[in-house]
Amino acid sequence: MFNVDVTNIFNVDQALGFFSGYSLEYFLSELSNYLLLVLFLIIFVRIKLIPKEYFIIWLIFLITPFFFNYLLFDPGYMGDQFRYMGVLNFVHQGADIPDKFLDKFGFSTVSTVYLVATIWSYVPIFSTMTVVSGAFINKFLLLIFYCYLYKIADKKLITFTLIIPSFLLYSSLSLREIPIIIFATLALIFMYKKKYMLTFISILLLFFIKIQNVPGLIVIAIGYFLNLQKNYFRIALYSILLLAMSFILYDYYIPYLDLYKLAFHVEDGGGELEYTFNINDGYFAFLSDLIPSFIDFLIRPLPFEAGGLFGVAVFLEVLALYGFFVYFISRLDYFGIDKKTFLIFSIGLLATALLYGFIASNYGTFSRYRFSIYFPFIIFFIFLISENKRARN
Repeated sequence: MFNVDVTNIFNVDQALGFFSGYSLEYFLSELSNYLLLVLFLIIFVRIKLIPKEYFIIWLIFLITPFFFNYLLFDPGYMGDQFRYMGVLNFVHQGADIPDKFLDKFGFSTVSTVYLVATIWSYVPIFSTMTVVSGAFINKFLLLIFYCYLYKIADKKLITFTLIIPSFLLYSSLSLREIPIIIFATLALIFMYKKKYMLTFISILLLFFIKIQNVPGLIVIAIGYFLNLQKNYFRIALYSILLLAMSFILYDYYIPYLDLYKLAFHVEDGGGELEYTFNINDGYFAFLSDLIPSFIDFLIRPLPFEAGGLFGVAVFLEVLALYGFFVYFISRLDYFGIDKKTFLIFSIGLLATALLYGFIASNYGTFSRYRFSIYFPFIIFFIFLISENKRARN
C-alpha cells in the first residue's frame, strides 16, 4: 500500500501531501484503486455473491469517483474530505493522533474522523495518496455490503438503488456518509429480525459516527422490541407517550439540541448575534421553531435557492423520493407489509427528520442530511418487500 506523509495535518482543510488532480500521479494512483475494485468485483461475480447480469452496472458505479472531485467541483467544496484522508494516512503510519478522543455530553468518546479513518484503514485499497482515494474505499465497503443485500433482498430492486443521484454523489466522495448509511441500514434490518446484539452494535457504531441519526433508531427499537406493533392502540399510546416525554424532559435535552443548532449555525457562516433561538422561551416556543424548520428541511433548497442545474436536480430528486414513499405507502397491502410494523418504523424516521429539521440551518446541506436519513429506509423498505414476497411464496 502507498500512502503519504501527513505529519501535523490532522483536521487539515487543504491537500497537504496529496497528489493534485489532473496530474499523472493522481490518475495512476486512482486507476490502480479502480482496477483493484474491478478485480474484487470479478471475484464476487465468479463466486456468485453479485449477480453476473449486473456486472456492467457495477463497473460503471465503481468508476464514478473520477467524475466528481476536480471535474464537477473542486474538492475544497467539501473540504472535510481532506480531514478524513489526512487522518487515514496517520492511522496507516501508526502516528500519534491528536484529538483522538473528544468530550461529548460529559463523556470521552472517540473522534468521528478517527473512527471512520480506522474503519477505512482495514480496506485493502492500493493507494491513499489523493483526496479521492477515500471514495474508492467507500465503493469497496458498498461492494461488500451489497453482497449481503443481494442475499436478503430482491436483486433487481437493490441494484436500482445504485443509480439514485445522491447515492452516486456521496459514494464518490471521501466522506462518512457511506459508513453512516451502512450501519443505519444494518440496524434497521437487524431490528426487524430481532437480532438484539447486532442491533446494539450497529447503533453503537452509528452513535460514534453520526449521533444525530441514533435517537430515531432507538425510538424504533424500543417500540418494535416491546411488540407495540401488535395493535394500533399500542402504537397510538406510544406516540402520545413520546410526545409527553418530549414535554416533560424538555429542560434536559434542549441544551444539547441548542448546542448542535448553534454549532450548525456558526459552521454555516452565521454569527452568534444572529442566532435567535432561546431555550428559556419554553417548550411551545421550541415547537413553533421546530415545525417550520421541519417543513423547510423536507423540501428545500428550492431550485431558485440552490441555483443552476444542480439545484434543479436536487429538487427533482427529493420530489421523486417523496413520490416513491407515497407509492410505497399506498401499496402496503399489495406488498404484504404489515401496516402497524410500518408505522413503528415510520415514527423513527419522522423523529430523525424532525431532529435534523430543528438543528440544521443551511439549505445547501439539507440534501446531504436527507440522504443519510432516507437512504437506509429505502433499502430497508426494499428488504421488507422482499421478505414478504418470500414469505408468500
